[in-house]
Amino acid sequence: MTHDPEPTDRFYWKEGVSRREVRKHLDDRRPTALRRQGPRRALVGLCAAVLVAMLASAFVPEPKLRSYLEVLLLVAGAVVWLQLRRSVRVVSDAPDELLDERQIAARNAAYVVAYRWLATLAWLFMLLIVALGDGGVMPDAIRELVRQPAWSGLHMSAVMAIVSLPAMVLAWQLPSEPQDEPG
Repeated sequence: MTHDPEPTDRFYWKEGVSRREVRKHLDDRRPTALRRQGPRRALVGLCAAVLVAMLASAFVPEPKLRSYLEVLLLVAGAVVWLQLRRSVRVVSDAPDELLDERQIAARNAAYVVAYRWLATLAWLFMLLIVALGDGGVMPDAIRELVRQPAWSGLHMSAVMAIVSLPAMVLAWQLPSEPQDEPG
């Protein structure tokens, strides 16, 4: 009986990563600023700023400008999210079978915190939708100022928050990696 070798590039659909991608990031020993806590935290701040800008784009009254801003912010959000994933060596998205126990514990702890943040953000998004919707609780003066928001900015911000939060939390929590790792 022969044993089939481990697939070299299995794609994990639920996690959105491939075995090769995870191995490449976990095995990478090249020094990079993204593996230090300070730059990672700055990246988390940048990601949060992009999410808030995405949300704010819903209130831009000019449709053409708003659509350009939404596309620009969506691309910026994707780039920042990919850099965040890279800074945590894709541990936030990797399946258990590709991680060691320490990485699994760190990832799972980050998911608990991310879930709590997500619950808070969901409530805030819901309150904003109720306040701005027809018959909402927003005073007429403010409602006239913001007029009818374009809900796409709000939706994009919510989806990007859902996607980004695990990597954001892990990037914030992880200590800096040693610069002189053995190769």
